Amino acid sequence: MYQREKMPQMPMVKKPVARLESNPAIFGVVALSLPFKFHSGGTEGLTYLIPAELADRAKVGSRVLVPLGKREKTGVLVEVTKVAPSIKTKVRPITDVLDPTPVFDEDFLKWTKWLAVYYLTSWGEVLNAALPEGLKPETKARVYATPLSKDESDVKDLTARRSELLNEILHHADGLSIDRLSKVTNSKNLYATLHALEEGGLIRIERPLTKQASVKKETVVQLAPDLVVGSEELSNVLNQLEKEAPRQANILLALVQQAQMEPDNPMTAPLLLKKAGASQSTFKALMEKGFVVTARREKSSTELHALPATHEDDISNIALTREQQTSVNAISDSIKSGKPKTFLLHGVTGSGKTEVYITLARQVLSKGNGVLILVPEISLTPQLIDRFKRRLSLANDSDIAVLHSRMSIGERSAAWRSLIIGKTKLAIGARSAVFAPVQNLKLIIVDEEHEATYKQFDKSPRYHARDAAVARAAMLNAVAVLGSATPSVESYHNAKEGKYELLQLTERAKSAALPSVKIVDLRSAENRRDFAKAKIALTPELREAMKIRLEKKEGIVLFQNRRGYATYLECQSCGNPEICPNCSVTLTYHSAKNQLRCHYCGFVMPRRTTCSTCGSDALRLGGTGTQRVEDDIAKAFPEATIVRMDLDTTSRKGSYQKILSAFASGEADILLGTQMVAKGLDFPRVTLVGVVSADTSLNIPDFRSSERTFQLLTQVSGRAGRSLELAGEVLIQTLQPTNAAIEMAVAHDYDAFFTSEMKDRESLHYPPYSRLILIEFRGLHEAATEEHAKKFATLFPERASYYERMGPAPPAIAKLRGEFRWHLIIKDFKKHDPNGEKIRRLITGALDEYQKRFASPHVKVTVDVDVQGIG
Repeated sequence: MYQREKMPQMPMVKKPVARLESNPAIFGVVALSLPFKFHSGGTEGLTYLIPAELADRAKVGSRVLVPLGKREKTGVLVEVTKVAPSIKTKVRPITDVLDPTPVFDEDFLKWTKWLAVYYLTSWGEVLNAALPEGLKPETKARVYATPLSKDESDVKDLTARRSELLNEILHHADGLSIDRLSKVTNSKNLYATLHALEEGGLIRIERPLTKQASVKKETVVQLAPDLVVGSEELSNVLNQLEKEAPRQANILLALVQQAQMEPDNPMTAPLLLKKAGASQSTFKALMEKGFVVTARREKSSTELHALPATHEDDISNIALTREQQTSVNAISDSIKSGKPKTFLLHGVTGSGKTEVYITLARQVLSKGNGVLILVPEISLTPQLIDRFKRRLSLANDSDIAVLHSRMSIGERSAAWRSLIIGKTKLAIGARSAVFAPVQNLKLIIVDEEHEATYKQFDKSPRYHARDAAVARAAMLNAVAVLGSATPSVESYHNAKEGKYELLQLTERAKSAALPSVKIVDLRSAENRRDFAKAKIALTPELREAMKIRLEKKEGIVLFQNRRGYATYLECQSCGNPEICPNCSVTLTYHSAKNQLRCHYCGFVMPRRTTCSTCGSDALRLGGTGTQRVEDDIAKAFPEATIVRMDLDTTSRKGSYQKILSAFASGEADILLGTQMVAKGLDFPRVTLVGVVSADTSLNIPDFRSSERTFQLLTQVSGRAGRSLELAGEVLIQTLQPTNAAIEMAVAHDYDAFFTSEMKDRESLHYPPYSRLILIEFRGLHEAATEEHAKKFATLFPERASYYERMGPAPPAIAKLRGEFRWHLIIKDFKKHDPNGEKIRRLITGALDEYQKRFASPHVKVTVDVDVQGIG
């Protein structure tokens, strides 16, 4: 985790130079997106000669095209020097400069260099992660000559190189692509020359996105211009319709309500009909009378209008509570001071942390500065964006840049460009949004900072977005705010140690009470008898509570953190379950397509009717997933409308918004889902939360399993009772009712949990007392993978004063996606190695030695600093 006591030692980033002297002996260090080569963490890259003709354009922070072996690769120029490299081989020249101006500034380069050093990865991989996928060399861009190009006085002083290219362009009245221009002129370094001609006004370059996002439109409905809200004429029309055509009157009333709440945001036609309970023919009749008008508008890529307004969104000016105002004042004072600081905002669920974020963002944006907000799940962005847009009175969707993996390449590129030119000052997104190029960035907010999804785990760079955000804020003299109802043990420890300033919101906003929480013991004789008879995962107590809420038309959230129908298919003769051929995990049964699926590698096969081990047909399904719970609800309450929210139902773009909108509007009675429903969702109509099985996360072989269980139960419980008028209730079904994490979650006692957890971690030297580093070996051959892991382990002692090593050993999932795995886990004791400099030297030295003596292309090695999951 990032701490501000001392920065890791690393070379300083050179400032961008506006112009270089025309000197052939100028060299550039280029950071390439290549795997870490085991020399020293975050080495800057490879050195190339900067040709004289590119010297004017070769600026630090620009992308360049360079030769690498027999191919060419794009990298970022991170240093310019006149000092020749010490190597004796010939230094190859840079092929071209791809950008007219740098895409990264000095501060951004300094920060990404720190990330490369800390996470033991290459600088080029970090910079590559910071660029949107659509920002590629512009071979598809088209070049056109301008009228100025035909004026002799404007072209007479051009160099021979520029004249040659301009003459070729003049021969193509309809323009030609850069790719085509390169071929017909046999030119390699086109970009720098074209950028110079463009700056001189002699050509124009049309730059389409790599993949252009299609523009989608939707129909919106408004009152006819002569029916003004509050007018006598509108009143007369409504009175008439209520007598003659009450369903048409309902449509008008819905439009009046929308016009009062959001005059600049007309309602879409489908939402209007749903809200008014009217048919298409009723709407058509109203249109023919001339009482409503329709229009077409561009559908927002972020689908900001997908969620209906909640009660609190209707209030134009929400008064802050005393605790909220105290928090805002402390953070605002720090922002004004211009000194870096990190705050941990610990607020109970429903305490109004988002309102604190909105107030701070409004203050920062009003001064023309930038704000970056990170959320752990894509599912949280629609509701958060919707609230920010309403509360900040943002007129255009372009006022917020949304960044997450479900966006198209074109959408991500457009958002990135809008931020880098300063047009958009507010960015909201998931993990990778930490790289958003927000200009004049003064405030970074990390919502639900405890979530493990902030850690990149499947590819390099394996950064933690929360800690990267804290480091970025520190280097920019900005403020970072980490918010959570259940802070990570590491963050709360930092606050207790004074590294972060702790701010607390101990009461719910609007004086709403925390929900009552009750444990339902699945071991009881009554519940066992009921399960044997009813064969459903809902106990009588939970079913009765659901029945009461359904009768009252109140919202219900059910949580089950396993997707699919059954978690395994087991043979009752030999006891073996069906295992994935590519991974050492059981296959999950999905009822929709009668398939067995692996949730790790994606392997799919039809449901077996006989055992693959012994051939017996005595097979049974075990374990409960969300699909089975959905079936159980349908059996118990056939009239209820259910929406399910898990990875299977949210794979399509816009599915999050569709599900949440149906539940928020009351169209759906029950929201069932995995951990997606436990985080940040705010629906005042929810009065009951049911946890189908609290034991799922407790049984994971990970030292954080108790913490994750406490966090999940507290967070999902917090979805209930967020309205002053409607009390909340939570029922937690469990086979371990006396487990300490469950008991403390029921009592809403974070401090007791923290104290208990810290004692266990201190005795076992786990974070926050140590820095956990995973070194993983992967290969197609089990014996070779084991051999290489054991060879590596011989390169340094098992323990020293500042660390201890565990392994090598296979992890719980020994085979994953067709590759065998062996792990070494290092505990780096922070007391003896505060900034990790000693352990970085040890690991890089061992990796360097391994590379020289043992490395094989058949066994891959990865390093994961501050690893979150070890299975």
